[in-house]
Amino acid sequence: MASYIERLSRVERHRSTAAQWCQRLAVFTVPYLIIVILGHRFGAIDTISTFWLLGLAVLLALAALITGARGIYELWTYGHEAGLSATRGMVLAILLLLPFAYQAARAFALPPIYDISTDLEDPPAYDTVLDDRSGVMNPVLDSTPAMKKMQLRFYPRVTARRYPLGMGRVFREVVALVAERDWIILTANTEQGKAPIDEEGSGLVAKPVTNSKGLPIRIPVPKQRPKIRPTILDENETIAFETVPVAPTGRIETDNNGEREERYVEAVAASFIFGFESDVIIRLVEEEEGTLVDMRSTSRWGPHDLGSNAKRILDFIKDLDSALQGLGQG
Repeated sequence: MASYIERLSRVERHRSTAAQWCQRLAVFTVPYLIIVILGHRFGAIDTISTFWLLGLAVLLALAALITGARGIYELWTYGHEAGLSATRGMVLAILLLLPFAYQAARAFALPPIYDISTDLEDPPAYDTVLDDRSGVMNPVLDSTPAMKKMQLRFYPRVTARRYPLGMGRVFREVVALVAERDWIILTANTEQGKAPIDEEGSGLVAKPVTNSKGLPIRIPVPKQRPKIRPTILDENETIAFETVPVAPTGRIETDNNGEREERYVEAVAASFIFGFESDVIIRLVEEEEGTLVDMRSTSRWGPHDLGSNAKRILDFIKDLDSALQGLGQG
């Protein structure tokens, strides 16, 4: 009996080739993904190629899982070695696939749209941004009734804001928040530091522009208020005011009667990890009692934004609310 056991212990166990390849594929996928991400962020790899390369990364991780499962089977059935390699490779492959699985679940749960706006009937129109786009990117189109219904259903909180402040004050905060996010500003329609500041009403709360059912509505724009500029007469005299025309600086639009003034900020935003670009436009409309702010965000690539545009708008509006209510820093 002892001699039989000794002979068995001297039998060489085969190493599972599948288990070894499982670990190799999973380990290889890690630097591969890092190279693809950095290559796209720094412009060495174009976006379409990046999508294909990311698809290849998913295939590599799936191949690691399949070969790992084969290695576990060989270990259980034939007693082959390399079970530890198969386990490490499968765990790493699952970790690599989790972000892709999460985004796939979001694509299934969220509507297949890539253009979100706080104003569904008359969304802010891109101007300068269009010169920065190519023909292979997502087209900028008017929303269909089906797309509007999907946005209202899934993103009901994406609404315009009305602030009880002058346009100059709101505009400066908007530009500051855009710059803080490192978005590439393509249009900011006022000279730096020359927007008038209106501190009036800073303690009031901005509210979403919605109807009684909580749905976004289009607000009629009242007549333009005259602009005033302080003129100091003398050291011992009070400040007098005079009405002055507003010189157009950048993109400022009026209606046919010259009664409607709008200011725009257009920028390009990039996603945090992969750097996929989206176009952003913020429209400010002056009202008698304050300023109406609309925002639009459009993904340049892919038929599905995975909820990123709605999140971008909601986060921006939230920060703008805080800044204009004196709750922001700086």
